[in-house]
Amino acid sequence: RVNGMQIGEKTVFVGPFQKRSERDAPTLFSNVYLKHLPDELQDDAKLKAKVADFGEVTSLAIMTDRRGRKFAFCNFKETEAAAKCVEELHQKDTRTPEQVEEYKKKRVEAGEDPEKDEVDYPDYRIYCQRAQSKAERQAELKRKFEPSKKTPQGVNLYIKNLEDSIDDEQLKELFAPFGTTTSVRVMRDEAGKSRGFGFVCFAQPEEATKAVTEMHLKKVHDKPLYVGLAERRDARLARLQQRFRTPGGMGPGGPMGGKGGGPAPMYMSPGMPGGMPGMRPGMPGMPPGGAMGGMPRPGMMPFGMPGMMPGAKGMMPFGGKGMMGPRPGMMPFPGMRPGMPGMMPGKGMPGMMMGK
Repeated sequence: RVNGMQIGEKTVFVGPFQKRSERDAPTLFSNVYLKHLPDELQDDAKLKAKVADFGEVTSLAIMTDRRGRKFAFCNFKETEAAAKCVEELHQKDTRTPEQVEEYKKKRVEAGEDPEKDEVDYPDYRIYCQRAQSKAERQAELKRKFEPSKKTPQGVNLYIKNLEDSIDDEQLKELFAPFGTTTSVRVMRDEAGKSRGFGFVCFAQPEEATKAVTEMHLKKVHDKPLYVGLAERRDARLARLQQRFRTPGGMGPGGPMGGKGGGPAPMYMSPGMPGGMPGMRPGMPGMPPGGAMGGMPRPGMMPFGMPGMMPGAKGMMPFGGKGMMGPRPGMMPFPGMRPGMPGMMPGKGMPGMMMGK
């Protein structure tokens, strides 16, 4: 119901959604992009006079890129005028008849077709098309070159620690004995200086394997080369993170190994004094009954306060003077023999030395 409806001066269009990559290029436009301009059209007034033949021009600007090349944007009042400008100027030959004849002669001498251009868009042909936004232009280039990236072209090797004087040809000569190379490149910075690494792509995996075996750590200009399989940046970062990832602690749950980040349990060896500070009854290695008041194991000293010796001031004597023992009327502990030194008859604890 809404599709085709007239709202004010505009007609509404309703249709299925399409991805940007699936949409057709707009057929109605008013802004035009031009490049490969001849010298006589690299002036605002002269270029405006040229394109004014196709319709009224609302704005025009000539710019220069980083390499000193001229390009221009021209906006027309009517879309028909912009379309006519593209139709008339795109791929127009700006050479003189003498230059055309000289070019054809050279092509014939080289055994090539004289009517065919060397490249798709040579400098002597004006490029005139609908102006595109940066995002639209990048998407178009991605669609154009992405299929070649997805199609395997061989096995790509990464070479680093290259001497600064090595160029593409020298790098190709180094790896040519191992097989057919589909591409060789030494990476350089904006100033053209070598960055010390490059890539060599072999047609067959066996050739790449042989090159890695023979060239890895081989000295070239007194510098040992690193030769390995090239990786995508995201894959390499993931591999390095997995390799150098440090654990959060020394054991499960935290640095101390206790579950939930708490301290690990303490274990006592036989013969260790029982009244250690901070120990809780029932902890592993503790005698039955806890740290205070439990039965000592054979050969262990009786439990008491840390740092205190039996008979010290503040301890309650049981049995003998300053010594611990059962109170009068208490049943003897299991295993006690009557007549032990310093103990009342029938009372005592095994392994305890009683003093006077």
